[in-house]
Amino acid sequence: MSVADESKAGNAQSTPLQPKALKNGIFVVGHPRSGTSLACQLLESAGVKFLSDMQSDEYNKSGYFELFGAKELEKKLIEKAMNEETIPELNRVVERLNSSAGLSGLKIVHIPALFFYRHIAKNIRVVFIYRNPADVKASMLRRGISAFKLSWLENNNALIAAHENIRKSIVISYEALIARKAGVKNAFRKLGFNVNLEVIRESEQSQKNSQIVISADEQKLFNRLRRLERRCCA
Repeated sequence: MSVADESKAGNAQSTPLQPKALKNGIFVVGHPRSGTSLACQLLESAGVKFLSDMQSDEYNKSGYFELFGAKELEKKLIEKAMNEETIPELNRVVERLNSSAGLSGLKIVHIPALFFYRHIAKNIRVVFIYRNPADVKASMLRRGISAFKLSWLENNNALIAAHENIRKSIVISYEALIARKAGVKNAFRKLGFNVNLEVIRESEQSQKNSQIVISADEQKLFNRLRRLERRCCA
């Protein structure tokens, strides 16, 4: 090998991995059992197609609207950030979003992971979903899940931080979705989507008015989320 060839090889080896740019990101983001699948249904009624390989079951009869690999990547991103392991996986998700016909969406339940997509997105729009923490916990326990990687408090604090940093984003509650409140359509219109509220089936509601005790901090954060929602749905 010549000196020139050795130089080229050395430069190739030293070139760091680069994340691919996301052309047009549409995300539904929220803690598990908070209504993210309902929000995905609404966006699909407006023409968005969510990447998904997880089948419906008794807990999500209309489907989960999520990729298993992308969900696992969320956990890696918040643990390891962007590195030689996570960037290739992130690029594969981005390639699928960029190459899909029409407008594609992605659901995220580990909310801090959204910041990595925000970093690479040219045009990002986000629907943030939250739910009464007592009903979230009751719904998760009904499935036999006593804990999630991120607590309701941690995940929804990240939701507020993300909403503050993403201009094209709205905050909506599960309760508003399931009740088909008029403000929901107003909020989605702010992101450019005319959704059909008739796709929501109230009969699929899994938990309501749970008497599970929540902390004072959870109640405080829940109240703050409701104030953000009122502004988004006005």
